Amino acid sequence: MFKNINEFLNFITNKKTSLKEHPGDFLRLIDKLGNPQLKLKCIHVAGTNGKGSVTNYLRSILQMAGYKVGTFTSPHLIVHNDRIRINDVYISDEDLLKIGNDHIDYWYDYDLSMFEIDMIISIIYFLTNQVDYVVYEVGLGGRLDPTNIISPIASVIVNIGFDHMEYLGDTLVKIAYEKAGIIKNNGLVFTAEDKKECLEVFYEVAKQKNAKVILLNPITSYSVDKKIHFTYQAYQDITLNTIALYQIKNAALALEVCDYLNKNDIIKIAKNDIIKGLADTFWKGRFEIVRNNPLVIIDGAHNEHGVRAILTSIKLLPKPLAIIFSSLKDKRYHEMIESLKLYADEIIITEFSNRRSTTADELAKGVRATVIYDYKQAIDYAIDKYPNGSILITGSLYFVSLVRELFKGVD
Repeated sequence: MFKNINEFLNFITNKKTSLKEHPGDFLRLIDKLGNPQLKLKCIHVAGTNGKGSVTNYLRSILQMAGYKVGTFTSPHLIVHNDRIRINDVYISDEDLLKIGNDHIDYWYDYDLSMFEIDMIISIIYFLTNQVDYVVYEVGLGGRLDPTNIISPIASVIVNIGFDHMEYLGDTLVKIAYEKAGIIKNNGLVFTAEDKKECLEVFYEVAKQKNAKVILLNPITSYSVDKKIHFTYQAYQDITLNTIALYQIKNAALALEVCDYLNKNDIIKIAKNDIIKGLADTFWKGRFEIVRNNPLVIIDGAHNEHGVRAILTSIKLLPKPLAIIFSSLKDKRYHEMIESLKLYADEIIITEFSNRRSTTADELAKGVRATVIYDYKQAIDYAIDKYPNGSILITGSLYFVSLVRELFKGVD
């Protein structure tokens, strides 16, 4: 029996987290439980970047339409509990500990990863609370991900880029194949991807499974003031509570999913629910302003694809611009730094404590940059030096989480 929530969280976070080709224990346990996940009405979201944002947009729209909506996302930004939510409210310590203790034998009898335990807890929690829909975000890849045990009413593959290549493959085609593993027989798959080689994979897998592929339409009209305003198809008055231009595609993809499900009588969602749901959504840690004077923005652009996505928004920031960067060791961080250098007046390299993080010295190899080992001192340095400019802090979601707590606390 776990005595408190910290004891339980310490236990599960010390479990292995690697992707398994044959997750036998997990599947055996799910089968023993009677495949309870099949009782949930789900939407499944995969992609290299943006899947958390798309998940949140979908949640907000469904919630605006009056539904009780569960979400399962990772990694957590603030506390472990924020991975499992109902109507955007984290699972409480009490509920998390109760489920952990009620099923303690499973955690010891089966060789489960932390993510697999989280997945089982989420299923139990959502069923207990009788949610109407759950939006499940894939943790890693798709085909072998523990979330892929669900039977969704729609699958969403946001995009394909280079990330987690040691698990997913070293080409876009291989990575696309892993992501396409969430496509179900006779299912629907929505995507904002437009690269020919990736779409060919989606169409081939969909053909094999008699599934339908639905592409995002081009977005040609948008403007930015303190928010984003854009037009998508018949929706001409969409507002997003952000200046992150990469969120336009993410929001439009969520819109496309909900509009299609409504028009095909799968879920009842009014047009106004979609517009209000998108306007009412904000995803913490994604181009989030955490301070003014000077302007300090955090963004969890944790891979090359993510960095490229924020470059257009970086252009909107007041100059001079300092960028504080730290990364995990399994990322192509030198390529990320080179892209960011094109827009920064100064790159500040730092480090943070995490078993997967990279040292500042390693990050700074061959790079003309300022190195400040303590990330708190790096932030103070940038604020003092650029009182009339902007500071962007990016490079890792884990790093951004620590920085966000400095500015916002645990909210």
